[in-house]
Amino acid sequence: MANVVALPWSGPLRWGHLPRCSRVVVALPVYERSATPLRFAPIGAVVYCAVFPVMQVALIAESGAAGAHRDALWALLATAGFLPLHARHVLAAARGTRPRYGTWTLAAMAVIMFGALPAAGSFWLPTFHALAVSALITLRPRWALLAFAATVVLQIPLVIAIGSSVPSAESYYLLSVLWRSSAVFVPIWLVGAISQLEAARQAMATDAVVRERMRIDADLRQRLGTALGSIAARGERASTLVGNDSAALQGELRAVVHSSRQPLGDARRLLSGYHRPPVRAELESARALLIAAGISTRLVLPAGPLPEPLEPRFRADLRAATASMLQDQSATSCVMTVTRDGDRLRLSVTGEDARLSGAPT
Repeated sequence: MANVVALPWSGPLRWGHLPRCSRVVVALPVYERSATPLRFAPIGAVVYCAVFPVMQVALIAESGAAGAHRDALWALLATAGFLPLHARHVLAAARGTRPRYGTWTLAAMAVIMFGALPAAGSFWLPTFHALAVSALITLRPRWALLAFAATVVLQIPLVIAIGSSVPSAESYYLLSVLWRSSAVFVPIWLVGAISQLEAARQAMATDAVVRERMRIDADLRQRLGTALGSIAARGERASTLVGNDSAALQGELRAVVHSSRQPLGDARRLLSGYHRPPVRAELESARALLIAAGISTRLVLPAGPLPEPLEPRFRADLRAATASMLQDQSATSCVMTVTRDGDRLRLSVTGEDARLSGAPT
């Protein structure tokens, strides 16, 4: 069941109005332990990407070359121009998305950086790592790699054209842009991948809860809909007898009260059963979670009905086995086998390279 395996951390759900059509509005609470670091990770990525450009301005000012302070002023103005655009790209990448109008903002970055190069001097060249990182973020993979390689290789003709007092300046600036780009892009890419994974987890959780809510709604309508319709019809007939036939009215009201007791008892049993999910629902949810993670999973159950409700020990074994299979990087398929041990159940999850057995419950 969704609220046990797929959403073990969720609190009370807030349901929207459920009309007669099969449409459900669901609001899920955010998982506090995982969402809190992720909430600040994109901001941290933006701060991290600003470190190298700001430091480069300081290095230009402290270089001791002729006109260093003038060059640093031009570098500072150019940094103030391109850094917000670069930060916008990084923020989108850290959130697992692609920035809107990224090609245009990338072009604006290139214009600012290339335009400031003659005034800022050769010490401005390492800042081109920001342009290379933004190209990897904003462009499609084929063009991104081409633009990245072009930005790195372009350091050689640029330093030759501008001139530099740095020994082996061509290789120095080429390698500076290359390693800075890698040092900035890789953490941003990891944060973006984690954000996409979290978004997929939230989507899976929402889908599981919606499907479970629809199943419960269909179950209630199937079991109680007919009985409630009969009660409503008797109530309408009783309303027509008001003031006309007291004896018939009393008989009709007694029939309404009598016929309403059984649906009320059924509703109570259904609702109490939903608080403790059945074994099969737990297993199906664990199976769906493994399949979503790319592990082909087959479920083998013993003959006959399974005991209800689910025992806490079996639930703990199921969670532990599912978590172990998810952590096994080599697992591509597994078999979840449930066997009887007297009145208890025993769980065995067998993968290609691992075997995990739960204790009897």
